[in-house]
Amino acid sequence: MPLTEHIPLPYRQKAQEVAAVLPSLSRVIISAHLNPDGDALGSVAACAYLLQHLGKEFVLYSVSGVPVFLHFLSLPAPLMTDLSHLPFSPEQALLVDLGQFHRIGGDLESLAPSLPRVNIDHHEGEGVGTLASWVEPKAASCTQLIAYVALALGIELEGELARAIALGLVTDTGGFVHGNTSAEVFDLAALLVRGGLNMAALREDIDSNIRHERFALWGELVGQVEFQMDGQLAICAVSQQMLANVHAEREDLEGFVEYLRRLRGVKLSAVVREDSAQSCKFSLRSQPAFDVCAVARQMHGGGHRNAAGGNLAVDLKTAKEMILQALKPLLA
Repeated sequence: MPLTEHIPLPYRQKAQEVAAVLPSLSRVIISAHLNPDGDALGSVAACAYLLQHLGKEFVLYSVSGVPVFLHFLSLPAPLMTDLSHLPFSPEQALLVDLGQFHRIGGDLESLAPSLPRVNIDHHEGEGVGTLASWVEPKAASCTQLIAYVALALGIELEGELARAIALGLVTDTGGFVHGNTSAEVFDLAALLVRGGLNMAALREDIDSNIRHERFALWGELVGQVEFQMDGQLAICAVSQQMLANVHAEREDLEGFVEYLRRLRGVKLSAVVREDSAQSCKFSLRSQPAFDVCAVARQMHGGGHRNAAGGNLAVDLKTAKEMILQALKPLLA
């Protein structure tokens, strides 16, 4: 069976359009959103393996670096955190799992708009591509789309490429339990496993990787969670001091908002993190019936229907109140 036959029909044309552009690229900088999660870093790695297969020069960039909880993922090149020591001047950008320049952060945020760009994303939005742009919110993960591009290029999904794709697929579906876990997701997972991917080993790397500082932080946060709207809304405000008290990092909050959403009776959950005196990040989760992406967009954020977030240029107390006031009407 030709590899393209494994691309679902609704995705085939766009996958082929992006695949047609990649061989023309040279000296490419590959990046995703700052503070990368599994899908973002997996997407960066997967695209790098595609360009490596095509014999292209590339560099990987993230101002945030590789989060500790993702250190197990092999990358085909070092992840650069600034542009001062690149081996070449980038001629194009391949931007994945993001649709807004401000989400890149660092010195690439100002450079990227001036470069010809390929953009692959699965968030709501218009995208930022000029050479090619594939924005598909129905996809479970950005790596799902990149897998289809690989197949359109005639590249087998195996080895480290398959592992990077699977990382995004597993993390963005919550381990194949979120509402975005479609038949196409299972088909792709089966194709990866048939190609030699050890899914159990990947899950072990993802799940058995909890830092002691994260464990201590979550223990502190459990006592700080507030329940409103008859227990249907769970919210937790996290100050910088709370992180410092247990020597935790921002990334140690990863997954806590999903944990809150899984509590019995909770339909909406929110975590608001203080980054500075006048800057906070918020993360929202919801049951399938509730659109928290619409709430996030009201505050210039974004994401998916049941998983969204953004930033607020206010203090922690104000940010928490703003989130509460925005979420409560969903439950009225």
